[in-house]
Amino acid sequence: MDTTGLILSVAAVLGGLATIVGALYAVYKVARRIDDAIGVDSKGRTISERLDRVEHQLWENGGSSLADRVNRIERTADHTSTEMTLIKDFIMTGSLAHQEVVAPEPVAVVKRRAPRKKAS
Repeated sequence: MDTTGLILSVAAVLGGLATIVGALYAVYKVARRIDDAIGVDSKGRTISERLDRVEHQLWENGGSSLADRVNRIERTADHTSTEMTLIKDFIMTGSLAHQEVVAPEPVAVVKRRAPRKKAS
């Protein structure tokens, strides 16, 4: 084997090794990202614990959940809409004597929880 063949063989082996090392590094980075997403966060919570906190916000609990806040905003919007209708009618007619004031009926809030699935 001459010098050119030897140099090409060494270059091919080094190129193959570099490709294998690069592929292993890429797999390591992907595995690390998956572990970061599924594993424990900086506060020591698992993905299950974090999802429990999100799920907790979806159900009414007496005032602090996202569902309670949305319901409160909806009631406020209904009340504001009724007041705006009264003000508009007063401005247009000059009095409220001819108008029948009808307040919106309160919406019944039904508290119910979806059954939780057991972890398998």
